[in-house]
Amino acid sequence: MAAIVRLLRWLRGGSDELGWDDLVRRVADEVARLGRYGARGQVSFPPEVNVRITVAEGSLEVIRGFVGRPELDREVEAALANRCDCAPADLPLREYAVAAGAATAITVTEGAARAWELLIEGGDLAGRSVRLPPGQAEARFGRGEWHGPDQHVRNDLVVAQRTEYVSRRAGRLLRAGHVLEVEPLDQGDGLVVRRAAGEALRPARTASGRVPVRAGDVIELGDGHGRAVRLVLRRAEP
Repeated sequence: MAAIVRLLRWLRGGSDELGWDDLVRRVADEVARLGRYGARGQVSFPPEVNVRITVAEGSLEVIRGFVGRPELDREVEAALANRCDCAPADLPLREYAVAAGAATAITVTEGAARAWELLIEGGDLAGRSVRLPPGQAEARFGRGEWHGPDQHVRNDLVVAQRTEYVSRRAGRLLRAGHVLEVEPLDQGDGLVVRRAAGEALRPARTASGRVPVRAGDVIELGDGHGRAVRLVLRRAEP
């Protein structure tokens, strides 16, 4: 019973603990402080901000769980856009970090915009890295530059040239607030997301057909017989 009461307090918020709604509101409040208004009332933000959330040790896993869900940043985005009366495209990219501390606090600072990239391990392009196009809502990846019946559809990211078990239209990465989501296309069940902690997820078996991916995660494109090309997601150096 005590655990249930504690969980309800986390969800609803309390005097010393952050709930979901509290977290959304307070992050939006802090990010809004970095907005600068022009002569005509239009607001501008830095391209990227770092959101640091400090909570008591006992709340760490819950808050990390909140931050790990793309829905949280989507709600922050909606609240911030409404508060600042601007389009979501005008808002900064939010990068989150959760740490333990004596007092609950949320601080937002301007960050340097960094691109996402995939380090290729395995296959005929092993050792290379490919960078996601900046400002693009989605990026398709696969074998070779072109695919489709008439070879007229282009991959944004070429992760193999001659490794036949990598599909020409393997999958795509989509931006979801501060994280990316990966969706298999022709690679289907052969696309597996492996977390650093050892968890393995097959996006094709989820209700949405996608799973979030973050820095350090590996997108594995396998043949079902032990061979695989591994794509390590990381932030590119400025």
